Amino acid sequence: MYFITVIFFKSMGDMSLKSTLVIFLSFLAFYSNAQRIAIKGRITDKATGLPLTHINVGFDNKAPQTLSDAYGRYSMIATGKEEELYFSMIGYKKQVISLIQTQGREINIQMEPQSEKLSEVSIKGANKAKYRNTNNPAVDFMRQVIDHKTENNANGHKEISYKQYEKINMSISIPSDKAGKIRLLKKLPFLLENSDSLKVPGKKLIPVLIQEKFNQVRFSALSGDTVLKLGEKQSRIDQYLDEDGINEYLEKIYQGADLYDNDVGLGNQRFLSPIAGMATSFYKYFIVDTLKDVSPRQLKIMVAPKNKQDVLFLGYLFITLDGNYALKRAELSINNQINLNWVKDLQIILDYDVDGSGRYHLGKGVMSMDLGIFREGTSIFGERTIITHDFLYGPEALSRKIDAPLVGSKLNDDSWLKLRPEPLALNDKIAYQNIDSLKQSKIFLRKMAFASFLLSGFIPAGKLEFGPISSFYSFNPVEGSRFKFAGRTTEALSKKVFLDAHLAYGTKDQKWKYSLGTVLSLTDKSIYQFPVKSITLKHSYETQIPGQELNFLEDDNVLLSFKRGSNNKWLYNKKWLIEYLHETSQHLSFKLSYKNQVLKSAGDLFFQRGSQLIPDLNSSEFLAEIRWAPNEKFYQGKRYRRQIVTGQPVFTLRGAIGIKDFLGGDYNYQNISLNISKRFYLSVFGYSDVIFEAGAVFGKVPFPLLHIHRANQTFAYQLSSYNLMNFMEFLSDRYYSVNLQHSFNGFFLNKVPLIKKMQWREIVSLKVLGGTISSGNDPGKNAELFRFPTNEQGRPFSHPLGHIPYVEGSIGVSNIFKILRVDLVRRFTYLENPEVTRWGIRAKFNVDF
Repeated sequence: MYFITVIFFKSMGDMSLKSTLVIFLSFLAFYSNAQRIAIKGRITDKATGLPLTHINVGFDNKAPQTLSDAYGRYSMIATGKEEELYFSMIGYKKQVISLIQTQGREINIQMEPQSEKLSEVSIKGANKAKYRNTNNPAVDFMRQVIDHKTENNANGHKEISYKQYEKINMSISIPSDKAGKIRLLKKLPFLLENSDSLKVPGKKLIPVLIQEKFNQVRFSALSGDTVLKLGEKQSRIDQYLDEDGINEYLEKIYQGADLYDNDVGLGNQRFLSPIAGMATSFYKYFIVDTLKDVSPRQLKIMVAPKNKQDVLFLGYLFITLDGNYALKRAELSINNQINLNWVKDLQIILDYDVDGSGRYHLGKGVMSMDLGIFREGTSIFGERTIITHDFLYGPEALSRKIDAPLVGSKLNDDSWLKLRPEPLALNDKIAYQNIDSLKQSKIFLRKMAFASFLLSGFIPAGKLEFGPISSFYSFNPVEGSRFKFAGRTTEALSKKVFLDAHLAYGTKDQKWKYSLGTVLSLTDKSIYQFPVKSITLKHSYETQIPGQELNFLEDDNVLLSFKRGSNNKWLYNKKWLIEYLHETSQHLSFKLSYKNQVLKSAGDLFFQRGSQLIPDLNSSEFLAEIRWAPNEKFYQGKRYRRQIVTGQPVFTLRGAIGIKDFLGGDYNYQNISLNISKRFYLSVFGYSDVIFEAGAVFGKVPFPLLHIHRANQTFAYQLSSYNLMNFMEFLSDRYYSVNLQHSFNGFFLNKVPLIKKMQWREIVSLKVLGGTISSGNDPGKNAELFRFPTNEQGRPFSHPLGHIPYVEGSIGVSNIFKILRVDLVRRFTYLENPEVTRWGIRAKFNVDF
């Protein structure tokens, strides 16, 4: 038996969401006790039939033992001595079930709403026929909370300082009644011994990951955040997966929740805070109770989404009744009809502390999430805890002495006991034990090796690995069937020097292609560990589609072999490359390189000057690149990085200088380009991805050295390409482009009857490309240049952009079967060009929360 943990993330190479499965291992646990009885069931509203969350469930007259989840489900363990099972919640009539008379162990309950009169306030129950904002005391009260939010928010101080402890724990969650059927656990008995059956009733939790961080944070309105790491501890496998990258993904999934912000993030979803400025337009509010045993007294407010499919919270807010209208505590979950994938349950508890000025900051926040493909069965239970203490504000915060940074691995257990603001729970202690034991298990290591193969496509063979298997076979009009065999060294051979090579053969052109390269790490880390400092030397002879050298995937990936229209204008490229890469911890990177290449036309592409055919084109150029991605997060794979989009901008400036007669170069030229990309989150309205790019070429050069705009003739939608443009259709020596894509996350479709049950999400995009070719680079005005390519009828196939920009747009639907996106694409300009289609349907796999 095995277990599979599924984590989804996104590639920003084309600014569209991509899915990757990361396989940890999956285990089922054992639980049996002859004297224990499992009781479970579902709780619904008798009037509406909807599931009820946060219903208290307990035995006899004792304290509640559990709460119902977002689907109304509960589960408990009885010893056989209990006589009654009760269900209670303010706003509903209490129900008591006799366990003596009940034969079954699945007890489903329908709760009947009731209106209770409290001494301080009147409950405005959820059973009212029509909810209105007008003349609603709960809404009027919440508007006061919203109006006072800024003055109550401690983050409004110009200077603050605090210490923050953070813990993430991931466990495999298995129904207890299925634990005895697991064969793998018989081979790994320590997992049975080191499991937690108390945290989630009816479930066995087998911890597989834990991470602790302890930071000191200072903030100044002038200089921003300064985070100093005081300690870090983590259970790590450190062999097959980029665990630093996985941690970045977990932090994006389990983002810090603070309702004083307008949004709370979960992956690419944004939950509108119930106290945000426009919250009353999307939330319902009900006054539930007054808490008199706390100081100051608090009003308990129930919040619920007006539209059950919208990405909004369900739960309770606790507001002070001292005239400040401050949020003191929040208990939040989600309803089971929300347009949110893979999340079986979500629970958030936030407690706020008050500082000396009367403002509130998050003292402790706990986010628990149960992730799984199916509602029943094995899932991944994760919990992130954030505790803030020693909070200071004002000039004193900046003058506070900062503790010397310590490397987490050097801290002993006694040091961590002092650093932790609260002791580790049982589940946390088990996590450290399990990982240490798993690293010694040959069964586990074999499973992890298989997981690494599925993720990277490379077959491990000790000090070498071979692949990727997706490129072993492909086909194209120039090479025909193409077979490729590739391999590279691993860290088992050397952590400083890496070698890679491939050999390929085309059955149609009957030519061998090859590459051989080496990368030398200039640090004591490998080239897969950020920040990288390295030197690369590579020689290759390969085919290439003009203008497509920056593909995110390899050109010979078998999935890219299927293309529309004609695709027979290629290049043979013999290239030498030497490159120096220097990355900094501030995510500012520099590249300096020299590239020498000999380009030969292939297929129906010809280099023609007048009536003379030119056999090849030589270029010799020095290149430089500066890239700045502030606060960038990514997953480091073995072939590329996958950016984890956080909404921060990315700036990339590139430049090149070609030198004639230097090592065979034929032309003098310079080119420069600037690319800026950013994601804008718009709360319940979704998010927008924006890419701006501009560039120029200086000097007289033939068309292969101009900017050949990135086209897409595959059937997969790409944000960074023009999906109805043909390869080599447009060339420029001056250009600009703006690509816009907005994902509404179901904002409109969630409100359409019947369709809202499909949980589809709408996407729109618009792409604009403008440019020109100067007279010096126009072969019609300069006979020394290569003629632009033509089609079989002799009509020009490549064109300069005129006064009108190239424009295309699309309307799409994503989240089809939770994994598929389909777009209807429309081209609006240059429809008279040959082999042009106005409309197209494009699809891609797109996985997200």
